[in-house]
Amino acid sequence: MSNKKRVLGKGLSAIISESSNPVEEMESLISSDASRIVEIPVHAIKPNPDQPRTNFNEKELAELAESIKSVGLIQPIIVRKSSSGYFVIAGERRLRATKLAGFSHIKAIIVDAGEEENLTYALIENIQRTNLDPIEEAKAYRMLISRFKLKQQDVADKVGKDRTTIANALRILTLPETIQQAISDGKITSGHAKALLSVPENRQLELFGEIIKKGLSVRETEKIATSYAEEGKPKKRNEKNPHIRKMEEMLVSIFGTKVEIKHSGQRGKIEINYYSLEDFERIIELLK
Repeated sequence: MSNKKRVLGKGLSAIISESSNPVEEMESLISSDASRIVEIPVHAIKPNPDQPRTNFNEKELAELAESIKSVGLIQPIIVRKSSSGYFVIAGERRLRATKLAGFSHIKAIIVDAGEEENLTYALIENIQRTNLDPIEEAKAYRMLISRFKLKQQDVADKVGKDRTTIANALRILTLPETIQQAISDGKITSGHAKALLSVPENRQLELFGEIIKKGLSVRETEKIATSYAEEGKPKKRNEKNPHIRKMEEMLVSIFGTKVEIKHSGQRGKIEINYYSLEDFERIIELLK
C-alpha cells in the first residue's frame, strides 16, 4: 500500500504539470484503487474554503440530483481530512447534488493535499469541467498569485493555459465593478470586456452603457473603442518609456490589479487601484 501511495504522489505531480485534462486523469488515477473509496456522511463534508466558483446553476444541480437518484454517484468525490471533518477538493457539484437528492452519505476518496494543491485542484476542476465565468476565473488566478506568491507563468503551468491568457484574465479585474458584474451575469462577453479595456477609464462606463442600451456586438464595440483611443490620451500612454511600462506590468502581476507609474525626471508616483474593500485589504496584506 505504501508503494501505491508513492506512485500516486508522483502521478499527481505529473498530471498537474503535464496533462491537458488534469482533473479527469487525477480522479481516474486515484479512483483506480477501489479499496480507497469510502462512504462519508454528507454533513461531515464542508465546501472547499478556496472554491473559486461562486455561482452554481440550480437547474443543472437538480438534473444531476435526479441522475444520482436513478443510477447513484458514478464518480466519487475527492476530499481531504481536517480537524473538523472533511473539505472537498474535487466534486463540490456532486456533493451539492447528492445532498439535494436526499442522500445521507456519499462515495469519497480521502487524499492529502496542501492548501495550494487544494485550491489548484478546485480551480482546475472548474475550468476543465464547467467553465467559471470570466470574473470568477480571474479572481481565482489572482488568489493563487497573491496567496502563494506565484508568478503568472506559475499559474499558467498549473492550470494548463499560456501566460498571456492569465494576464488578459487579470486585466478584466481592472474594469469598474458595474462592468465586472455584467460580465458575471452574462450581459456582456469577454470580447466586450477586452474592447472596454482599450478605452480611457473615464469613458469605460459610457461605452458600457451604449453596449447595454443598443445591444452592441463585440465588433461594433471594438470600432467605437478604437475611435475613443484616437482621441489623444491612449496615445500618450503608448508613448510611455518602455522601461516604465515593463515595471508597470511587473507590478500588475504582483498585485493583480491596475497599477500606473507616473514618472517625470527623477520623481514620480505609483498608483495602485482597488475596486472594493476586500480588494483594498488584499493589497495591504501584500504590501505588508
